Amino acid sequence: MTGENSTTNAAVTVAAFSVEYAIEGRISMAGGLSRGGAAGLVVQPVVWAVTGNGPDAADAFIYGVGAAGAMAGWILAVPASVTGIIKAAVDDYVGGLVAEAKQDEPEAVRGGIYGTDDYGFWSANNHITAMTIASYGGVAWQHRNGAYLFIKDASDTLVCDYHPRSYQRIYRPVIPLRRNGDRVAWTSADF
Repeated sequence: MTGENSTTNAAVTVAAFSVEYAIEGRISMAGGLSRGGAAGLVVQPVVWAVTGNGPDAADAFIYGVGAAGAMAGWILAVPASVTGIIKAAVDDYVGGLVAEAKQDEPEAVRGGIYGTDDYGFWSANNHITAMTIASYGGVAWQHRNGAYLFIKDASDTLVCDYHPRSYQRIYRPVIPLRRNGDRVAWTSADF
């Protein structure tokens, strides 16, 4: 898994510039959206569609800045490209930590374990998302390597009674489940 996002990001960047060059509409230093700039904007959504990996909130923002950069010239496009490359490297690093943490859990449940950044569109891989998951009745934990994880069953439902083998902090609902406003009561504990 390591390098997957970085490789995809590099390929998309090269493809976008290649499309722009092929259409002969390079973005000039003076700015302005050219035919090639518009064509280059199509490359990333096509990659998202082909790979089946849609953008997270940060990817969507970076794409938007890049699109604005295509209209405003290199002043925004270059920083968006650099930021995208850095974000891809961070995603690869976090993905590696999640994969490593999954290896400490029983093989039978590994397919249902996710990094907390996979919880929702605006989710981050941190303790706030873990607390949110616990408040909705799921178990989340921070692995000893720092990755935050949670578990769902085969029907895509949060699991409320899982106990991870390796963690430094766990967030879980109070069993039996009790309502707490529109969510459930939860607790956290350090190992």
